[in-house]
Order: sequence, then structure tokens, then C-alpha cells
Amino acid sequence: MDSLKAQHAEIAKLIDGRKVAYIDIPMYFNVGDLLIYKGTEAFFKDYNINVTYRGGDRIDEKHLNDADVILYQGGGNFGDLYDKHQNIRERIIAKFTNKCVICLPQSIHFEKQAALKKSADIFRKHQDFHFFVRDHESVEVAKEFTNNVYLTPDMAHSLHPLIDKRECVSALDNSRNIKIINMKRVDSETSVIDFNLDKKGFDWLNIITLQDTHYRRLLEIFYKCPIARKKVMNYWEILTNDIVFKSINHFHAHDLIYTNRLHGFILSTLLGKQLVLNDNSYGKNHRYFKAFMSDYPFIIHSS
Repeated sequence: MDSLKAQHAEIAKLIDGRKVAYIDIPMYFNVGDLLIYKGTEAFFKDYNINVTYRGGDRIDEKHLNDADVILYQGGGNFGDLYDKHQNIRERIIAKFTNKCVICLPQSIHFEKQAALKKSADIFRKHQDFHFFVRDHESVEVAKEFTNNVYLTPDMAHSLHPLIDKRECVSALDNSRNIKIINMKRVDSETSVIDFNLDKKGFDWLNIITLQDTHYRRLLEIFYKCPIARKKVMNYWEILTNDIVFKSINHFHAHDLIYTNRLHGFILSTLLGKQLVLNDNSYGKNHRYFKAFMSDYPFIIHSS
């Protein structure tokens, strides 16, 4: 965990004391993306990054003009599965040709070759685009977009340490009833392989309360007003701090994690948990496992 977190220093070197605009912050309830967001904020703090602007999917472009570096949120949505995020990235990089643009660690996946070529043509025109990616397969695709490609762990690793090493579960105690999380995706990236557990599945949305949902809808209304956006981002930070805290505590209260979510996997490793890893629909989880986590000592099975 120390080593994976330390690799984020390469991103800090590239920023090199310049003013940063951090955009495409997740303003929705995918806790995996929120873990990336919180890891990124921890990274900013660790390296004293000067973030002059933070924006979600509605971006006040005048603030981008004042920044030296435009930083895209990392994750697993670079490609044609999530058009909203990809369209934001393509629009910004085409418009701000005089800025350094950095995409934080992503997994790349395009269903259609034509969509990949169209997007790559847009990015290739930019002379100062730097692409951090999370697996070897994405490295090869990223070379279509820029010559500046870096294999780097997910930003959630900058949340380390979440526990003391003495809290790691090195072996399951068969003398007592162990607590298991059966984490199964319920979105477009779900996999067909079943864990065959006799336990109801859990996904990130089970963490979210009705009060959280109402609060987010209220913030979404105010976020449409440009003058209120900075304050909305502050309230969103508070709300998501609570959601991530609940998620960490929920995982920490269990002994064994079955998951086909990448950040169910990453959070489990940050908490030193025993786990069984399944893949998502296109192999993202095992691509990450092979790139960075193959020596994690508490994998019971990876299928």
C-alpha cells in the first residue's frame, strides 16, 4: 500500500507548483468514484497542490482560463460507455489547447472502434495532454491519444493508511461466524459469473439513505446556478465525506469480501481484508489486479 500510494508522486512532479483546475468531480452516488475523489483530495493535501477551481459536470470555463493545469477526475469511465463524461473531456481539451491537461488514472474501454478513433483524433491535436492509466491494456490504447502515457495506480490509494497493519486479517478464524459482504454490481458493467453465495447481494446504493438522496437533489438544483456552485461543492464535500466514512466502516465490520466492483476490491485491500475477486463485464478488475495487486497476500480466489 505504501508503494502504490508513493507512485502518485509522478503526478505531483508533472504539476510542479502550478495552479490546478480539477474537473468532472463525481456528483452522483457511485461510492467507488467518491473514493477516487477523496483519494485525489488527499493527494492534493499530501503534495500541497494549489487547486484554484473544482467543478463537476457543469464547468465555469472562465476559471479554467485562470489555471495552469486542467485535471480530469480518474476512474473507469474513459470510453464510450459513459458519454456524458467523455463529452466533457473532449470539449475541454479541444477548447483549451494552451493548457496542460492531465487525466488522472483511468481504465479505458471503447465498445466501438469508430468511437475510439473519433475521440483519439480530438486528443491527439493537443500538444500537452498527459494520460495516466490503471492497467497495461489501457496503456496500449492510451498511446492512440498521446505519447505521454503513464501506468499509475488508482487515486483511491492515496487514502492509505486507513488502518494500522496490525488490523489486517491474515487468516479467517473458523472458530467463530465470519461476516461476509456479497458485493454484486447492478449496473451495465455487471458480470454473469455468480459467487454462489447464499446471501443477498450488496451494492454501493445500499449505503445511500433517503436523506442523502433528497440532499443531493437539492444540491443539484442549486448547482444549476453559477453563483451558487462553489458553495454547493463545499456542501457536496461534506455529504460525500459522510458517505465514504459509512462505506469504510461497513467494509471494516466484515471479515471476507466477495466483489465484482473494482473499488470494492481496492477498499478491501486498503482495509487488509480477505477477499474473493470476480471481474466486471469487460475485464477491468483483473486488468488492475495483474498490473498492481497480484502480490496482495489476502486474495483467497480470483476468478
